[in-house]
Amino acid sequence: MGSPDVLLIRADVSKVEDCKRFVDETMEHFGQLDHLVNNAGIPGVGLLEETTNISDLTSVVDINFWGSVYGTYFAAPYLRKSHGKIIVISSAAGRFHSPGASIYGASKAALISLYESLRIEFGSDIGITIVTPGLVKSEMTTGKLRSKALQSIPIESTEDCAKAIVDSACRGDRYLVEPSWVWILFLVKVLFPEVLEWCLHWLFFSTPRNSRKAA
Repeated sequence: MGSPDVLLIRADVSKVEDCKRFVDETMEHFGQLDHLVNNAGIPGVGLLEETTNISDLTSVVDINFWGSVYGTYFAAPYLRKSHGKIIVISSAAGRFHSPGASIYGASKAALISLYESLRIEFGSDIGITIVTPGLVKSEMTTGKLRSKALQSIPIESTEDCAKAIVDSACRGDRYLVEPSWVWILFLVKVLFPEVLEWCLHWLFFSTPRNSRKAA
């Protein structure tokens, strides 16, 4: 992994006790904590009305949002002492419309709001970089989880995205939009919201319903 001293800890971030344990074990092993990367996430793909069991959607919020809250809660005292940094992996879906993944987008939007508030609470003691990546190659963006409506959007390699995140955190950036062209989508949303909503509705719902389910 590029380091002579690596500690691997298996944990479920949706469980409070697991988050406390991995922070405690990290402190016991290394003696200090300099960075916390909140990267855990799962997709929530599908139309809300077509969800067969609404309770299944809670896991998306439990992992994507609460998993980040728990880890930050237990790590914050140590990060204050080291003047460390928190890197938050949100998503472009958190700032942009995400039809067919509304709960996923909501969980990522909640992360942005949370850490913008925590940035004020922590002050200069803890640096926070909020990352809003577009489509990055992973199990979430390939295969059955990638709808036909998204197939025309380029996917960034995992390596390029990871390098950009590390560089951004080292610079102490407050925000990182990766790749940079995603900013165009945010700008269109602000300037032409109704036109954008119409285009997305047409793009997503122009395919037959059965095709979208199979995508």
